[in-house]
Amino acid sequence: MIFRTLGIFLIFLGLVSIFLRRNERRDRTKWQSFWKRESQSNLTLPQDISQLNYVDLSGVTLPFALFQDDELHQCEQQVLDLREQKILNLNGISNTDLKLQYGVANLGSLTRYDQNFILLVRTLNQWGHRLYELSHPEEAKTVLLFAVSIGSDIKATYELLLHIYLESGERSGIEHLKHSADQLTSLRKDSILAMLENA
Repeated sequence: MIFRTLGIFLIFLGLVSIFLRRNERRDRTKWQSFWKRESQSNLTLPQDISQLNYVDLSGVTLPFALFQDDELHQCEQQVLDLREQKILNLNGISNTDLKLQYGVANLGSLTRYDQNFILLVRTLNQWGHRLYELSHPEEAKTVLLFAVSIGSDIKATYELLLHIYLESGERSGIEHLKHSADQLTSLRKDSILAMLENA
């Protein structure tokens, strides 16, 4: 009985050892691949980034200066300030991929443009929520739909739009939201889609 138990234990140890070695080999290969790509990316020459898909705020119609409220004013002013900046949605693209595609010399600028995008969609989310709190659902919808149209992956933006559509009985709007969420490339895509599917 003791020998049988010992035998089972030794077999178990052997299986664990094989599993750990296999994982170690896989991790080593993964890291080697990462560092190879990272080295290549640091040697990539600068590429032209002037024709990328920048967010253009110049012709956008949003509900500016319609209501008296300090928080609304702050959001509106932030969006107006961003009109003077380059804005680029780089959700789901790693720094290594950016360097490989556009060159290491452009990484600083691209990072700044992506930070502008993050600030923009956060501001639009805050603006839309404040409009809704102040009983202006149509204006809130306009702001939040613009955020969705430029690729926002903020779940709260989709949640409030879903709520507005359910309140007004606009099922077609929910289908539009699902389609937009399906185009996302960020990690939040699945949770947003799951929320919309459960509506």
